[in-house]
Amino acid sequence: MAHRFRGQVVVVTGASSGIGRAAAHEFARQGATLVLAARSHESLEAAAAECRRLGAEAVAIPTDVSDEHAVRDLVGTTTSRFGRIDVFVGNAALFVYGLFEQTPTESFKRVVDTNLYGHLNAITALLPHWKQRGSGTYVLVGSIQSLLSAPYQSAYVTSKHAALGLVDVLGDEYAGTGIRFTSLLPSTIDTPIYQNGANYTGKASHPLPPTVSVGRAGRAVVRAALHPKRYRYVGRVQASLVPLQYVFPGLFHRITKPMVETFALRGRQEPTDGNLHVPADAGNATDGGWVAKRRRVTRPLAWAGAAAVIGAVVLRGRARR
Repeated sequence: MAHRFRGQVVVVTGASSGIGRAAAHEFARQGATLVLAARSHESLEAAAAECRRLGAEAVAIPTDVSDEHAVRDLVGTTTSRFGRIDVFVGNAALFVYGLFEQTPTESFKRVVDTNLYGHLNAITALLPHWKQRGSGTYVLVGSIQSLLSAPYQSAYVTSKHAALGLVDVLGDEYAGTGIRFTSLLPSTIDTPIYQNGANYTGKASHPLPPTVSVGRAGRAVVRAALHPKRYRYVGRVQASLVPLQYVFPGLFHRITKPMVETFALRGRQEPTDGNLHVPADAGNATDGGWVAKRRRVTRPLAWAGAAAVIGAVVLRGRARR
């Protein structure tokens, strides 16, 4: 895929951390001209600087995608400066842990404003430009929870289901026009969203295992833009749960809440609004450190398991003598 995006202009929202920042790095390696957007300032500028060090032209435009006027300005500024937008990666998202009754209505609406209306605002601003040019690619970075239910995540799941529905419909309506809509559905990715997100449960939040590296997700965004298709998954284990929900719905819905309570909500933590209303500039990074933490735990266990197996084989051999 070397320099497959040379000469193309790519906009990435939510580019100050996580999948958006990793995707920006990948597009930079492929020669794209990048416009990076997020609510933050310092971490967004840092992401743009990283892309420039990779050889790309990259600018940072602080933008809250829930603000219709700000998104219109983002699109207008980009087309005025570079003359076109070839790919728009709708990645900006907010996250909340909390039972429905624990989640303040204001917080629920804030998540929907970003995770759903952020896409609506972007697509509304992009379509006149793309219809005039006759081409354009919109990459929705959704979630495996765009298709699956997840207790304690009513706001997030609602917004992700709705955004996928919007892009699904647009994919049908613009089929054959040169304007393409594609959806990436990552499973649990190693990003700072769990540290930065709102949490009203009273328990510390953790990613639901298994955790996939953010670099893998970033590369998947580039592939989605290069070869658009209806759905593209990242993380086979959680993707395998999609048919389970429909083939064995009773079993699926019995196990989801215990799984979240066992693996994702552990330890005590004071309720927090996280980065819902104020961006977490200091906490933004490409990854959340979860994969490294998992390796520190699982690798010793794996070595201990291997040693136990070897020891058992040796002892059995001696016993036979």
